[in-house]
Amino acid sequence: MTGIDDDAYDPLAPAVTGDQAPVFRRLLDRCPVHHHVLPLAERARIEGNPLVARPTTDLYTLARHDDVLAAAHDNAGYPSGQGPGPERTEMPEGVGVLVYADEPEHRAQRRIVNKSLTPRAVRAMEPRIAQVAGELVEEFAADGRVDLVPAFCDALPVRIFYDVLGVPVERHGDFKRWVDDTIAAFGGNPESYERSMVAFQELTAYFMTEIAGRRRAIDAGGEVPDDMLTALITNDHDGWRFSDLQIVFAVHTFLVGGQDTTSSALANAVHLLCTHPGERAKLERNPDLLPRAIEEVLRFESPIQGMFRTTAGPVEVAGVPIPADAKVRLLYAAANRDPSRWSDPDEFRIDRDESELRHHLGFGAGIHSCVGAALARAELRIGLRILLDRLPTLRLDEARASERGNAAFFVRAWRHLYVRWDAT
Repeated sequence: MTGIDDDAYDPLAPAVTGDQAPVFRRLLDRCPVHHHVLPLAERARIEGNPLVARPTTDLYTLARHDDVLAAAHDNAGYPSGQGPGPERTEMPEGVGVLVYADEPEHRAQRRIVNKSLTPRAVRAMEPRIAQVAGELVEEFAADGRVDLVPAFCDALPVRIFYDVLGVPVERHGDFKRWVDDTIAAFGGNPESYERSMVAFQELTAYFMTEIAGRRRAIDAGGEVPDDMLTALITNDHDGWRFSDLQIVFAVHTFLVGGQDTTSSALANAVHLLCTHPGERAKLERNPDLLPRAIEEVLRFESPIQGMFRTTAGPVEVAGVPIPADAKVRLLYAAANRDPSRWSDPDEFRIDRDESELRHHLGFGAGIHSCVGAALARAELRIGLRILLDRLPTLRLDEARASERGNAAFFVRAWRHLYVRWDAT
């Protein structure tokens, strides 16, 4: 079943940032389990990064929906403690955090975090989401054209999650750089790993200082901000609490996931609606289709392309043996185009049956499904509604070529998405 040679599918190749349908079709039809050997020279350069236990020399990719779903739910056979990216992450204190963690630690961590991201808590954020989205659109509405990625798609989730974490406005620029450098590191590029190491060190220093200050205030009976950072310091599950360093890793995960998934999905949604006028017309005629349209965007252009697990022992998938201690990529994006699960999977249709859409893996699956999925959906729904209502003639700017991001190994994003509209 490994019918595609290694050089016929390179998960790190820039070509995968383009039309992914032919790539996924080859994998699904001819090579549902793909083995890829990573360049040794680049692996050697990653040695010395304190966040990397040891470089990964090769990896396996699972493409079919049922195989990906089975692995995502098999926490014992495919544990997460070596990290969600291609490298084998070195976890301080010997216990991973959230997407890096296995049971039973993961369960306690997730339940503490969930207290801050309940459906009720997300509903309470919706007025603020609408306010920020409206303010952002008004900043460029009179211009008639904009690069939507920095002006709206990045800015909306960033500002909301900074509110959630209590990040002061004057540090937003630092946090944006730290998050960008971290996301780029998942692309497997050695220079990106070096930048991510510096970014993580700077972020750690900031939050260690902030956590220490809040702990002193709490011990003295003083007031502290009512935000997620305080909740991570004070909340417990059956007496277990996060350590300071674990809080930093948790916050780091929120910042990357909270910004990247929503930003990518927002840009993908705008691009898809602008390039599929028939589907956009459906939405204009029936605005109630917006929630389904969002789910179809998450299926059709999965913002998180895939995550990694590590095999606890030798396994066999689709007739292909995978050794123990192998890095395995669960390719959500290909699984979301699997014709065994989806009718006409390479067609973008916003009125797909809701029962069908529930099976998409845009937010992952199993215990490591996105903890912020409810917040991301709220930002997508409110942000798109305000953007399209305020700029009904929004369209791609034919005078400027939009550009995909270069981290397709991990993210399906846009670096630049140029749009225009009839300004009034």
